[in-house]
This record gives sequence, C-alpha cells and structure tokens, in this order.
Amino acid sequence: MDNRQLQIFHSVVKEGSFTRAANALHMAQPAVSIAIRKLEQELGQKLLSRAGKTILPTAEGERLLVHAQKILQQFELAAQEFVDLNNLHAGQVRLGTSAMLGSYYFPEKLTEFRRSHPGINIRITGEGTQRAQQLILTGEIDMGIVNMEGVPPNLQAHSLAVKEEVVACVGPKHRFAGKRSLSFESFAEEPLILYTEGYYLRELIASLSEHSDLQPRIACETNILRLMINQVREGLGLGFCLRRVVEQEKDLVGVPFETPVFLDLGIAWKRNQYLSKANRQFVSFLLGKELGEV
Repeated sequence: MDNRQLQIFHSVVKEGSFTRAANALHMAQPAVSIAIRKLEQELGQKLLSRAGKTILPTAEGERLLVHAQKILQQFELAAQEFVDLNNLHAGQVRLGTSAMLGSYYFPEKLTEFRRSHPGINIRITGEGTQRAQQLILTGEIDMGIVNMEGVPPNLQAHSLAVKEEVVACVGPKHRFAGKRSLSFESFAEEPLILYTEGYYLRELIASLSEHSDLQPRIACETNILRLMINQVREGLGLGFCLRRVVEQEKDLVGVPFETPVFLDLGIAWKRNQYLSKANRQFVSFLLGKELGEV
C-alpha cells in the first residue's frame, strides 16, 4: 500500500464514481479500477460497493478512509513545508467563511492582500461554522472564520478584533422600517428568513431564543444569501444580518436591537498543526501584526 493507492481510493470515495475520480486525477478509468483492485487484494478486504450509480465505501473501506485522510494530509503538509523553505512569496490559502462575510467583509481585504502577495493562490469557500470546522479538521481547508464564542478545543483561534453588529433586516415598506430599535421578542414573533442550521448567525438566533424562552417563527431557511435578501426586500419576512450588509444593499433597512447584538469574529485553524507561511502571512495581514510561530 502506498501514497498513490490511498490517493486514488480517497478520490473514488469523494467523487462516488470511478470515472469522476479518474477525471479528477487525470488518469484513465481502467487504471483507477486496477489500482483499487490491487489495494483490495493487498489488504484482503472489499473496500468499495456500488449503490445504484454511486460508489460507497464498505465498513472496511470507511476504516481505511480515516487513515487515508490522515496520511494524505501529512504528505500535503510535508510538501507545503518544503515549498515554504524554498519560496517565501508563494503558496496557497484555503479559507472557509460565511457567504455574508465573503460578500461584504472580504472583497476589499482580499484585494489588498493579493496586491501585496500576488504569488499566493487564494481559495475561499462559503461554509457555515459547523461545516468549516469539520473541513479544517479533515484538512480540506486550512482555516475558517468563526465566532469567538464557543471555539472547540481542537481549534486554535485568534480574534480579528472585529465586532460586527447584528441587526434585524427589513424591507423599506415594513412597519418596523421606521423604528429606532426593536426588541428580540418582537423580532421573533415575525416570519423570519434565516440561514439554515450550521451558520453562526442561525446559532446566535437559537442562543438568543433559548435565553428569552422564545420559539422564533421561521418562514424560510436557506444558505443562499441573495435569495434571503430578496425575500426580505419583498416584505415576506425579517432577516438577521450584519449591519454592513444593509449599509451596502439598496432597499434594505437595518433596525438595531434594544439590547445590541454583536459577533466577535476570529480566524481558526487546527491546533498543533503546521500552518504554512502563506497562511501565516494571510493571518498576519488580517490581524495587523506578525503571527509568529504556531
């Protein structure tokens, strides 16, 4: 069993198809099938099974997958570390953040960073808090933007010193549009257009509701930011968003809560794991100071 066999096995499981895995690996499909067959023969176990048109790991395959992910991640980290030793101005940053922050907080930051670090490749994906944490731990992304409250112990996080106010988001004709502030109780009684579970704004709603012993009226759940904004604009419900969103969006009104609500945002990565120079440069840029060794 070698690294290449594990890479092929991992790709087949991830893609759910020999053909898609072959395309992703730039291999011929028969070569992928042969590699899997040899791996199964070597281990003496059936690793994959077919469910309709989808390839799924067997119980034995699931156990191998856990080891494969760890081994491949270590290979990738080792390769990245030696790239860092040879080139201080190149590399890759893989960041997970919510669509809201990705759309309204990061564009200017990213432009400024890329102008000063043109050799670093950036990949930013829109992920909810829970999903981003999972992807960090499996090594599919390097870092994620998180709410500093409740960061799990297996992640290391640094505050961005950015306290984002969260406001009720309403259409311009809504009866709340002229209010100077709004109680959370009044907000929770209205039809709400919210993120699906797993996003930190949704988690914040759940926390505030539990604290106030309320059951919010959820009319629509989506992770599509533009759909959420359009629904609110049309007066079909209230949104829950960062103040900077309503400051940049036409025909949206932000109403602060009587007890102001803020998010303390931070950037997190897997604890006790090598963080590449490219990632450290990006973190230092966001923090406005040198990160140092981690």
